[in-house]
Amino acid sequence: MRRTRWAAALAGCALLLAGCSSVPTTGVAGLGGGPGEVTIQAGDDEIPALREIAQEYTADTGVNVRFIEREINAQAISNFISQSPTGQAPDIIVSPHDNLGQLAANGVVAPVELGNRGEEFTKNARDAVVYDGVSYGVPYAVESVALVRNNALTTDDPATFDELRAEGHRLMDERGIKYPFTVSQSPDAGDPYHLYPLQTSFGAEVFQRGADGEYSNELAMGGQNGHEFARYLAELGRSGDLRTSMTLDIAKESFISGQSAFHIAGPWELGDIEAAGMDVTVLPVPSAGGKEARPFAGVQAFFVNANAANPVAAQDFATNYLTRSESQTALYKSTGRPPASKVAIDGMQGDPLRSAYAEIATKALPMPAIPAMGAVWSFWGTTENGIVNGNGDPIELWDRMIANIEGQIQ
Repeated sequence: MRRTRWAAALAGCALLLAGCSSVPTTGVAGLGGGPGEVTIQAGDDEIPALREIAQEYTADTGVNVRFIEREINAQAISNFISQSPTGQAPDIIVSPHDNLGQLAANGVVAPVELGNRGEEFTKNARDAVVYDGVSYGVPYAVESVALVRNNALTTDDPATFDELRAEGHRLMDERGIKYPFTVSQSPDAGDPYHLYPLQTSFGAEVFQRGADGEYSNELAMGGQNGHEFARYLAELGRSGDLRTSMTLDIAKESFISGQSAFHIAGPWELGDIEAAGMDVTVLPVPSAGGKEARPFAGVQAFFVNANAANPVAAQDFATNYLTRSESQTALYKSTGRPPASKVAIDGMQGDPLRSAYAEIATKALPMPAIPAMGAVWSFWGTTENGIVNGNGDPIELWDRMIANIEGQIQ
């Protein structure tokens, strides 16, 4: 317990250092009273850029930076939570922001203030690393789905999703392609993530958001707006335009092989699309329900261990080095992920596809990081599948889903 309080006090010192000045602190190892080293757990795509940033940091402070290469998954997060109190976890970890609720609830991440540099990040990136009113991380990438158009089949820019469907059917009749559009689904679990921009265009966000952008535990996808979306899903299923049998691989390969002119997908599919030599344009997903279609935003961020071995050095590296626009640009070049930094977005010359994704992601809604989100996914996906497959009245199925989720949250 004493060690935790001492680490928190030192972290508070670091926050004061970061808040008072954007000038890098020096000699932080002495301030921290710990070893002259910071450990960072990250993936193999982030580490090349982090090594560049670390070289400058070590030159300025004398603190070495050591890397642990490991991709983040549920097991890695579980290990971090269990190892942090024992001093065995890394000082800084890279993670998708939707793990923040779990990390903060377990008390294993320290507050990180972005200070004046916070304005250099997109609003949804800043919002994503806030939990219960406290800022916890340094974002570096924001990913969301968008609409990818095969320009060899059409150059139409549909204003609504129904216009997209109409153009898709015209191409099916005239060009013999197989689908009006492609989007990842799952026969067993559904895929609410890829369908979320259509859902939000009906005004049916998953949870209520406060004026500060934070999510509450109150569902927002019930009522009339949710009913209208459920009816639309049912119509997509009856027409055959949306198929629960279309897995991620089927959707992607069908688009690449020219069987669809429109593909709802994330930037992680661009590598395969580019390797196929396709001429494509990235566009926002058009509205189906009349309101703006806003996909989920997944934010990659750096979080500081609340029980770091060298807390002041870890805070210094996070707040004064990882926040720099040149560091954010280096991370974009290393990972290929659309950046969270507005300065880095402005500098994405020669990469129109990822630049478009980055711009679209600025209007995306951060994936809820609240623990209540864990009660949503299974009911949500299987219900959408049931509606698309015509397994009952769409309104009754949707309302039953809402009741089941609310029962789990309570």
